Amino acid sequence: MGSLFEASPTFSIESERLQISYFFPDSTEHCLFLMKLWNTEEFMKTCGRTSITTAEKASNFLRHRVHADYARNNYGMFLVSLKPHAHASLAESTPIGTVSLMRGEPPNAYLVPDIGYAFLPEETGKGYATEAALALLAYAKRELGVDSVFGFCGKDDTHSARVLEKIGLEFRGQRKLKVFGGKECAVWALPKMSQDLTVYGLDD
Repeated sequence: MGSLFEASPTFSIESERLQISYFFPDSTEHCLFLMKLWNTEEFMKTCGRTSITTAEKASNFLRHRVHADYARNNYGMFLVSLKPHAHASLAESTPIGTVSLMRGEPPNAYLVPDIGYAFLPEETGKGYATEAALALLAYAKRELGVDSVFGFCGKDDTHSARVLEKIGLEFRGQRKLKVFGGKECAVWALPKMSQDLTVYGLDD
């Protein structure tokens, strides 16, 4: 945590319809949104139930986990907001989901991050996950030099698999992943990445 990184409230990665920005623990809007998103039936079905059941718990999570990721890696979980018109500001835009590049702390981590996303049920099926993921990957490669990325999803999660395929990742089989407590997941990777995934710290 010794990084001098400080999340800028004006930072945004813009795509055609979306704004991708930092989460802030002191923002009531951000805390209430995360609590709402993570307690939808769809999110819990895919990712499981979390402890984020109040705005206060969301604030603590953003402060101690999400901002720790920003400081350690310069990336992490980002807020995705929908622009009401093409030239809308971040303040005018409405939170609809998250997109993330995650790389945990060793030893419970791989050598490259994985891409993830979650959207409100009423905003799914509109291409937002694909658009947000592509924008974040382009930013990470251009500004942070991140050119190797995993994608993980449940072996029966066809929706997530379709998004991973659309953003250019290829299926590399199923593995029991230590970052998910040994749960078996579908593993996706960028085509340029080695066929031997153990070079990225992935389990044998």
